[in-house]
Order: sequence, then structure tokens, then C-alpha cells
Amino acid sequence: MASLVQELEQDAYNSAASLSNMLRKAKAVAVKLQLQQPIEWVEAELNGYKNDQVPDYRRLMGKAKTRNPYHGWHPLMFGDAEIERMVCEHSTPNSIREIEHLLETEGDPSIALSGRQAEMLCEMARMPTLPISVFFSRGAFVSILDAVRNKVLYWSLSLQAAGIRGEGMSFLPEEKAKVSGDKGHTYNIGSIGSFAGNLGGQVSGDVAATSTQSMGQELEKVTALVAQLRTYQDQMGLGPQQQAEVGRHVDELDEELRGGKPKPGVIAGL
Repeated sequence: MASLVQELEQDAYNSAASLSNMLRKAKAVAVKLQLQQPIEWVEAELNGYKNDQVPDYRRLMGKAKTRNPYHGWHPLMFGDAEIERMVCEHSTPNSIREIEHLLETEGDPSIALSGRQAEMLCEMARMPTLPISVFFSRGAFVSILDAVRNKVLYWSLSLQAAGIRGEGMSFLPEEKAKVSGDKGHTYNIGSIGSFAGNLGGQVSGDVAATSTQSMGQELEKVTALVAQLRTYQDQMGLGPQQQAEVGRHVDELDEELRGGKPKPGVIAGL
């Protein structure tokens, strides 16, 4: 019988699995291990963020368009990149289920600017006042769902790497003690800046802010992971296409690691 953490990993791999259910399972793990920060992050993803402090992956850049009564929607051209960012960048506080429902509807999502906002922009562009909306690609919202799924996956892997797997729906006393007594690892999830999370169980902070020594240790772990992937790739139960994709990523990881200055962001993406 798979443990709760292992089930969480399996759900993260399965793009057809309900993301809302996966988050509820992640909350169960966090509650049983008494990890407050993951609980807060999961609840925000499930219920929506209540303020403007949303994670970076929930900030989307759209395209502003004006609606001509005779010719329909046309792109609005900006002469200033900062003004364009202020108009077109929007945070997305909606719950995961709301985003999933949004993707089930047809057409690209959009946000209509207020009458005063549209009037000001049209004055700056020296054009008649027209309705203005900011349109977002559906792929941008899919990226939010993927980011959440990836973070849960990284978190479940970090717990397992630290020997915290559980038995069925519960955790052993020594596993709970390890979490509460391990001051070197925070076991956080979600609030991780621009990097996908430090390896080795610590999933918080920005790798760019770590010391040179810490960075070296993390890169050593990635190098060891690459070696393990090469060794066990044929035993993962993957199809030919999946094996080819894993092989490509491993080769790219290896190449990046052997370079003079490995880039943490590139390594995280791979």
C-alpha cells in the first residue's frame, strides 16, 4: 500500500488527476506533520488568495486591446514599457477550482478596464475613447496549474529524500520527530521566489541568495541525481517517448552542470 506522500507524488505525475484533490492530500500530509507554512499555502491555493501578495507564478502578462464598434478588437500599442506593464500585468488570486473552471469555458479570459482607466489611456494615445480590455492566453492559466502541481511534486520528493514517507495514512513517531527537530530544513512549499526550490528537502528561499558553499552542495546533489537517472532510467516503467524526453533533459542537465558557471534557474527548469 502506497503511503500518503507516495500517493501525492503519483498524483503529481498524473496530469489527469484532480489538482484540488491533490492539494487536499497535501494539506493532510502537512497537518499530520504539523507543518504550518505548507498548510497556509495549500489553503490559499484551494480557497484563493485574500490580498495582493500572490506568488510570482500567479502574475500574468496580458495584451491590451481596444474595441472599435465597427471593426472589433484591435491591439493597443504602448510607447512606454512601464505603462504597458502597469496596464497589462495582473495578479490572479482565484482558487485553483475557479481557474480550472475558467479553462473549461471557451475563449481567452479578459479583464475590462474601468471607464476612467480606458479614457486616460485613450487620451495618452491621442485617440477617441474606446472600451479597453486586457486579454490573457489560456496557456498562461495552464501554467499556474502546472506550477502548483510541480511544487507539490518537489515537496513530496523532498520529504521522501529526507526519509519521511509515512505508512498508509499516518506517519511514524520518528518521522514526525525528524520534521520537528530538523532545524536545517524547513520543508516549506510554495513561497520560493523565482527558483523551483532548493534540493535536499529545503524548499524555500532563492538559490541566488545562498552562499557559494551551499550552492556547491546543491549542485553536487543534482550531479548525483543525474547519475541515478542514467542508472535507473530503464527501470522507471516509461514508454519510449517518455524515456526519450527524460534522456534529453538529463543530457541538458549534464551539459549545464559541466559548464563553467551553471545557472540555477536553468537547472531548476530542467
